[in-house]
Amino acid sequence: MTGKGRWTWLLGVLAMAAGFSMMVAAYGAAGTKHQAATTKPIGTLRAVIDTIDYLDPQQAYTGQAWWAMWNVYETLLTYKHVDGPAGYKLVPGLAQSLPTVSRNGKVYKFKLRKGLKYSNGKPVKASDFKWAIKRGFLAQGQGVGFYTDIAGAEAYSKNPTPGGNIPGIIVNNKTRAITIKLVSPRGDFLTILALLFAAPVPGNTGPEIQNGSIPGTGPYAFSNYDPNRSFTMVRNKFFKRTRFIPRGTPNRIEVSLIGDADAATQKVTSGQADYSNAAIPPDRIADAKSKGHLVLRQTANTYYFWMNIREAPFNKLKVRQAVNMAIDRKAMQTLVWGGLGQATQNVLPPTYPSYKKLSLYPRNLTKAKQYINQAGANGAAVKVWTRNVTDAVTAATYYTNVLNSIGLNASLTILPRATYYTTIGNVNTHAQTGWARWLEDYPHPLDWFDVLLNGNRITDQDNNNYAWYKNKKTDKTIEQLKKQPLLTPAVNARWAAVEKQIMQQAPWAPWSNRVFPEFFTKQIGCIHIQRLYGIDFARLCRK
Repeated sequence: MTGKGRWTWLLGVLAMAAGFSMMVAAYGAAGTKHQAATTKPIGTLRAVIDTIDYLDPQQAYTGQAWWAMWNVYETLLTYKHVDGPAGYKLVPGLAQSLPTVSRNGKVYKFKLRKGLKYSNGKPVKASDFKWAIKRGFLAQGQGVGFYTDIAGAEAYSKNPTPGGNIPGIIVNNKTRAITIKLVSPRGDFLTILALLFAAPVPGNTGPEIQNGSIPGTGPYAFSNYDPNRSFTMVRNKFFKRTRFIPRGTPNRIEVSLIGDADAATQKVTSGQADYSNAAIPPDRIADAKSKGHLVLRQTANTYYFWMNIREAPFNKLKVRQAVNMAIDRKAMQTLVWGGLGQATQNVLPPTYPSYKKLSLYPRNLTKAKQYINQAGANGAAVKVWTRNVTDAVTAATYYTNVLNSIGLNASLTILPRATYYTTIGNVNTHAQTGWARWLEDYPHPLDWFDVLLNGNRITDQDNNNYAWYKNKKTDKTIEQLKKQPLLTPAVNARWAAVEKQIMQQAPWAPWSNRVFPEFFTKQIGCIHIQRLYGIDFARLCRK
């Protein structure tokens, strides 16, 4: 990237981050850095998280999986291990520097650092990046839609084969050079290259899902994975430290997967774990604060109920609008989070410059019932879907009761954590409505509207557009905005207009921007929060 390009990109990212502030309700402000006077390294860090989907870079798409994998699989570009807005700054990862970019914004040139090796000791090749992108298409990975703007990728996606070619990716293993050509400019392409979907993997890695067994280049490597129960990370002896990527303080990270928030919290209070990111039950927050160290983490997120516009009764606009009118969003913040959340009717979180508060659906149960009657949906059978995690079940149970209160005949289906997203994202499930959340992958409106609400991105499997929302007008605008290189005030205003148009069609009922409680034993110090990946376990220490 040219000097001018670096500067203009950074201005855009800093503008994105400028709106961030802590929302801590009645629980008091919590800093993101806690350094004891004397500290010591961590031998083994025992962590508890609620779930992951995969530990495969071309497949994983949950915040918890990426929290771990960020320190296992490096990408050409990555983000700094720092607190605050500076954590949004792109820096070289496997690349030896930021790329050079052509004047027309369609050609990116990288060079790999010298001497890179995977955790199995094998050398990293430029061709491994190309294979990672191809592997995503071969495996029908959840992130392939990000890379169809690469020249030839769209055609390759229609008939992917191991021997097929994506001509827009040109590699030279001898010189370590990687050139990427786009069909048209895309303003967020550098951030897309920093997604874990684009992490190089050895060229002999098959397309089948391989949880925790694919060698990486980061400071840690997976040593075992027990599905739905646990996984372990150990040091990668072949890792090459850089000024942007630290070696990491823990020697070993043992991660337990526990969906029950009460049980996860108990693990920390009883000293059986050092850290948990579970949604602490509201009635245990005071106890947790007295027995451990509670940090409140603000991050860009939206929790919502999706309504599949292809499936009755949600194929009727009045039904979707009625649902939005019936939800008591303010009450849900207390019910689900104990007050650690902010009610919303927006897709975007309020931390984005593109955000403009929407108040399209004042709560009105009487009017909601009238809309259900007018739509002829009284008594319509509805199956509500959610995953088996405490806060998701609490929210979905409330939602099911609301649907029943306005005249629908709703029941709740609770799926295992590991299979939830793949099930509701499969066209053959015909899922009508349910619980979901979105945590930003990278700081750009495209990460929300293109991934979640662009009808052109709908797939039959691993679909992220759970509402199966397709609209010619908003889809066209999203495609146009993809080409904008900077988030200027005018561009942000266009994103705000798109958001309003989408929510007038009500494919979602957004209800919360959550503040995350991160719970530690009192023995853990050096607590740092990376804006995209959350708690930076590579920098933790013991007091």
